[in-house]
Amino acid sequence: MKTQQTKDMEHALIRDALRKGKHPALEVPYIHTIDIGCGTYWPEGQWEYIDAVIEQQGMFTCLELKVSISDLHSQAAQSYVGHKNYLVCPIDMAFKIRKNKDPWLAKYPKVGIIGWDGQDSFRIIKRCKIKYRIPNNDWITLAKGMILELSNYMKEQLKGSL
Repeated sequence: MKTQQTKDMEHALIRDALRKGKHPALEVPYIHTIDIGCGTYWPEGQWEYIDAVIEQQGMFTCLELKVSISDLHSQAAQSYVGHKNYLVCPIDMAFKIRKNKDPWLAKYPKVGIIGWDGQDSFRIIKRCKIKYRIPNNDWITLAKGMILELSNYMKEQLKGSL
């Protein structure tokens, strides 16, 4: 169940992306096409949902949204399969993660952190390492997931008028 704070962060992300001419989608279905192992990734064929994906000029940014430290350390999957990958959280939490050298930083050293001010502003607290090439099957899976999510959103908007 999403908290109101999570919903507010999602809406702010969508508004921010659209203002910048990017293509956002929430709850993007993603199926793992290979079993990477290492205990970090799900096995091949495992479905999950990426909290938010933003596409711009063929580059995908995958965003995991967390509103508390306990949420960050929960057993919920965190999918970082895009060209750019970020944790998005309230700005005070972002600074706390960095200042306290939270164990999450060691687990995901290439993932960046974006802090949210509670309104409509976002600030990069830690830059991600860009993967300029992601496997074609990941690119295709992300694109299909975004199309599916956006199509479902449109069906929901038109419910009753079809």
